Amino acid sequence: MILLNTNDSPNSAESLYSEVISYLEEMDIQQLIQCIKTADMMSISPVLRQLTEHERILTFGILANVEPQLAANLLDHYSDSEIRSLLAHLPKTTTQDIFRFLRSADRRMIIRHFSQEQGEYLNSAFPEVWIEEEKASLNYDVNSAGGICKNEILKLSRAATVSHITGILADDEQNYEHQEWRYIYLHNEDGSYLGAIKLKDIFSLPYGSYVKDYLDETVPVATADISLFSLKSILDTTPHSIIPVVDQDGFQIGIVGFKQLNEALYRESKTQLLEQSGVFGGDEFRTMPTVKRNIRRLTFLLPSVVLSYAAVSIIAQFESIISQFALLAAILPLVANLSGAAGNQAVAVSIRELSVGSLTPKDVLYVILKELPIGIINGVIIGAVLSILSFITYGSELITLPILVSFAYVISSTFAVVIGGALPLTLKRLNLDPAMLSSPLLTTLTDAMSFFSVLYLAQLFLL
Repeated sequence: MILLNTNDSPNSAESLYSEVISYLEEMDIQQLIQCIKTADMMSISPVLRQLTEHERILTFGILANVEPQLAANLLDHYSDSEIRSLLAHLPKTTTQDIFRFLRSADRRMIIRHFSQEQGEYLNSAFPEVWIEEEKASLNYDVNSAGGICKNEILKLSRAATVSHITGILADDEQNYEHQEWRYIYLHNEDGSYLGAIKLKDIFSLPYGSYVKDYLDETVPVATADISLFSLKSILDTTPHSIIPVVDQDGFQIGIVGFKQLNEALYRESKTQLLEQSGVFGGDEFRTMPTVKRNIRRLTFLLPSVVLSYAAVSIIAQFESIISQFALLAAILPLVANLSGAAGNQAVAVSIRELSVGSLTPKDVLYVILKELPIGIINGVIIGAVLSILSFITYGSELITLPILVSFAYVISSTFAVVIGGALPLTLKRLNLDPAMLSSPLLTTLTDAMSFFSVLYLAQLFLL
């Protein structure tokens, strides 16, 4: 990358931000570019993040017209959602100028989230040498080997010789910044993958020899449709840092290594964490427009209002028992919160096992049988603790209350872990997102069961 020179510039992030804003206001393009190029790498990131949406659009519009490669490199300081938002607000021609200098993975990310019309326009900016590979990668899921692979590779025909490769390496036009140089890959006349050899091994071969005679047969091959965890298994068992990725026809669409794999796993886990926390649509930053942030949060909150109201409505059915025993009002949220916590543990385990492939949506009965004893044992233990605490706090007023609380928690806790374990599998089977929907549905169901178990047992034993 040509991104920013690291120097000992005394400029702090605050002063650098002031300079950038000053040059933007004056439209001093040369000074703006020079300022960014010579900035301390530790300072440029907070400055770019501090820019408002309008300032970002203006800055990258200027950079794209003068130094599009610098603009592309600076996008690394933003999240995927911020990059998509920024490029969506730039003119199509400006976006295209930046697009051609991005890494293949970033180009795919943008294409997937743009409209079909915008995507087709950007397709013309694909580097000609890898256009078939990049288009082929778009056909695969983002969490598959084909969806995360790097397309910038050196592919040659089976007739390639050592002297041919030496000539390519000496050609400045081939020195593309993002290209993978560690291996050279050969293909047959029909384009199918033939084999690979490390570039460093080339230099020890006879100058005029054919490369196909020295291919490394220990290099494994990953099919483009395999999952991330199947890919991890291959990478864990090979000494090669990167491996080729081929489609169903044997056409090599790129390479993949631990760098691409770890980035994908991190992105997937971050998305799941955000969705479980009720933040949808990717990363959220306070520099985003307020209306956009409101809408994204309301997407989770409004359905939660309906679901929570449905759970709380159970309390109204037992109004008479609550009016006679007001202490029950203090017990209800305690049992509900603890049951919800137990259920969320089961949800987390199921989502994790689904993501690594150790569970399938058909394993619901297996999960229920495994969670049932956990719910009962933990329910009895926590229920006993609640019983003791209830006796210490309320025992003198209502001697049967501690026993009631204990039994109610055993029931609601067992229900919570069984539902929490099975719910992600059921949602997955219905082609719904478990990470997004499990939490609000579980909360509703466990709250309803907790309220019902406490109030029904109270009605049964206290009246």
